[in-house]
Amino acid sequence: MAYQIVWSAEAENDFKNIILYLKENWSVLSAEKFVLQTYKRLENIAAMPTAARPTTQELIYMHKLDRKNVLFFSLEENYLILLSIYPYKKDITKSKYY
Repeated sequence: MAYQIVWSAEAENDFKNIILYLKENWSVLSAEKFVLQTYKRLENIAAMPTAARPTTQELIYMHKLDRKNVLFFSLEENYLILLSIYPYKKDITKSKYY
């Protein structure tokens, strides 16, 4: 059973900031590639969310989104709620979702 994906305001803001950063510092092509890869990865996560690693908080999971970012999400009924996209360059244990 695939879960329906719901973006939190924080996750949506994180996603937009990454895209903006890529456009400004790399290229529009790299930003488009990131968007496509992210949506493909989200489809895979929604199909099998329990393959993700649980965090120290109950019902919150993390999954490597790409080489530089990790995705935090929770599961509620038939919904996969995207909580945050957190960069690996920061200490991941300091995330409020870890």
